[in-house]
Amino acid sequence: MPEPTRRRLFFIYAVFVVAYLVLDRASYLFPLPGFNVTPWNPQPSLAIALLVLIGQKAIWVVYLAILAAELMFRWEVTSLSSAMLVGAVLALGYSAMATAMRGSRPIALSLRHREDVARLLVVITVGSLLTGLALVLSIMVTRGLLEGALLAWLRFWIGDTVGMVVSLPLILMLSNEVRRKQIIGLGRSREYLGQCIALVASLLLVFSLPESLQLEFFYLLFLPLIWIAVRHGLAGTAPAMVFAQVGVIFGVIGSGTSSLSVLELQVLLLALAIAGFFIAVVVDERQEISESLQRTLKLAAAGEMAAAIAHELNQPLTALNNYAQACRAIMEKTQSLPDDPLPRVLGQISAEAMRAGDVIRRLRDLFKGGRLERMECDLNGLLADIVEDFGHKHPDVAVTWQALPQQVFARIDEVQVALVLRNLLQNAFDAVSKNVNSEKRIDVSVSKEDHGFVRVDVLDSGPGVAGDRQEKIFEPFYSDKLSGMGVGLSLSRTIIESHGGQLEVEPGPEGRFYFTLPLHETSHE
Repeated sequence: MPEPTRRRLFFIYAVFVVAYLVLDRASYLFPLPGFNVTPWNPQPSLAIALLVLIGQKAIWVVYLAILAAELMFRWEVTSLSSAMLVGAVLALGYSAMATAMRGSRPIALSLRHREDVARLLVVITVGSLLTGLALVLSIMVTRGLLEGALLAWLRFWIGDTVGMVVSLPLILMLSNEVRRKQIIGLGRSREYLGQCIALVASLLLVFSLPESLQLEFFYLLFLPLIWIAVRHGLAGTAPAMVFAQVGVIFGVIGSGTSSLSVLELQVLLLALAIAGFFIAVVVDERQEISESLQRTLKLAAAGEMAAAIAHELNQPLTALNNYAQACRAIMEKTQSLPDDPLPRVLGQISAEAMRAGDVIRRLRDLFKGGRLERMECDLNGLLADIVEDFGHKHPDVAVTWQALPQQVFARIDEVQVALVLRNLLQNAFDAVSKNVNSEKRIDVSVSKEDHGFVRVDVLDSGPGVAGDRQEKIFEPFYSDKLSGMGVGLSLSRTIIESHGGQLEVEPGPEGRFYFTLPLHETSHE
């Protein structure tokens, strides 16, 4: 996530504080006397999401929001010192949970895999349990309360766990561009609208019954939620769960349900949310596997096509090279002018024909058996020659090159890696060509990364790549160019991955493609 500007950061903090106070007041229902804990607390989701997205520097904003809520809505039963202690305990607890989510193996904000969903639920459950224990102990110390402490701990644990399990996945997914577009797209779906209507109908039916029957018929909510999960995955289930939680709260207020029944309903809602999320994420994983299989089949088809084309073009290129060499030999035996450019041109034709034939042969070897002709190579020198040659061919574009001060050696197939860089440069040129009145610029740079890798960036001043096309552009036969075949980037990624590296694109207002290659450990001076 890019670092926000100071003005934008201040705006985010202001919106967070207002939203936190609104949610805290709206959820301040059925408070337990003395401890003031409630069976539903969605506002911690905002605090944890802020700490995950912005970092620990936002903890002071979280603390101030909690302190303001304590003084504004619980001032009759709290003191300034007690409110400050409660704010510190909660802020530190939420900070610890955010740190666990941002650890060495951070939870993906898109929540596309069962592992991410399971780890999120574990962090919420354990974090709420420990934070609740610290909160109850702090209230016991400052207010001298002993009676009801165990019930307060249980209520806090269930209230915070339910509030975060229901709302935090949606907040995290909305911070991911691809997921956000999925969720917005579902808002225009008639099917999804019908499913939400079925969910509302189930809620109305449950809360129209006597209080003694509400718990028994609460399981009716599973039907529309499972329907949503199976059809739309987590992008549909997360908003539906928030909708269901709000519906439960309105139903409880409207039907006059007792506080004990509310706690039981929240436990059932928690079971509903966990079941729905795991079904939804399995659906997402299955869809991802299906899309991956389709990409693999397309890549295999592209490989077969490339091998066939390589076979057909190899002989004409060989013949072209032979004809050029024969013409040069004939001219050398005959008298010609000293400054006659024809021999030089014929030499260039021969060299380009040999290079094209070499590229085709290497690609055919790659697709037929994955064989690479690797040799130790200085990337600075190889890439500099390619960038310089490209700049000479396109003088209307400002092409810059930034190499590392020392030699960088990698064990690569030079022809194939050169093909990747030429393809990225050509794509960058096509992108900046759309700039009519603005600067046309392409910047190429090499840098070292951790864990023994070197990174090559190709940055252009073109329109960039949207987030929803971040993976599509690497699919075989996908292209937004009228004359494009859609195999260049797919082929380039295959080449880089066969070398043990990665080829990626960073979405944004400008185009930025980069690939990594493992460094070759050697004893060069």
